[in-house]
Amino acid sequence: MREKARIERILSLLQIIWQQQPDVRFSQLISNLQYIYSAQNNEYGKRKVIEKWSSGDIETSYLDFFYLEDDKWEAFLKSIVENKES
Repeated sequence: MREKARIERILSLLQIIWQQQPDVRFSQLISNLQYIYSAQNNEYGKRKVIEKWSSGDIETSYLDFFYLEDDKWEAFLKSIVENKES
């Protein structure tokens, strides 16, 4: 069973970060944070794919954070908050 208290801690961190950039939509915020996390952590979650188009194949990528543990995400969010406050 996962620790329930983590939910409030993570949501509180997201709230602080989002309030610092209120013009950003929620999905943008999460996407931006995932991109930063991936860039700082050896491209964690980056999946390369080839899209098939009638005009030819296009290599692209996306981020998949399905398996990222909450404690790692929480630590990352905490570091974002601490760096913004200092």
